[in-house]
Amino acid sequence: MSLFPIISTIWAVVALVLLIAAWRLARVGRTGLHRNIMILLTVGAWIFVTNYIFVQRYDGELGSFPREYVPWMALHGSLGLVPLLGATCLIVGRLTTGRSRFSAHFNRHHKAYGRVFIVVWSFTHLGGIYNAIFLR
Repeated sequence: MSLFPIISTIWAVVALVLLIAAWRLARVGRTGLHRNIMILLTVGAWIFVTNYIFVQRYDGELGSFPREYVPWMALHGSLGLVPLLGATCLIVGRLTTGRSRFSAHFNRHHKAYGRVFIVVWSFTHLGGIYNAIFLR
């Protein structure tokens, strides 16, 4: 039996808690801690996605679920990439401040993007928890 479902559920719960904590920290002006948590979450999410694609799908045990869940799984996975790519852009923008139009754009609209990405990313993590509970 694969440990991936257990690890992915733990990741979904921990990441959701950290995401909410990072949002609250940003709201109260503790941007340094917010930045560190978001970097941790983004790196962790890239590790998770890379592991899922290259280890679980191509080299490991493939999970099985009823065919009627294929659209949900496709939506969950695709939608999860949106805030991951967005958070990556926001972080790169912050870390390269003043070096390009790319960083200027993402720094100027950081708060607006963040408000959208937290909703989508929270939905994705809740979807991961749903998958672990109902799609065993």
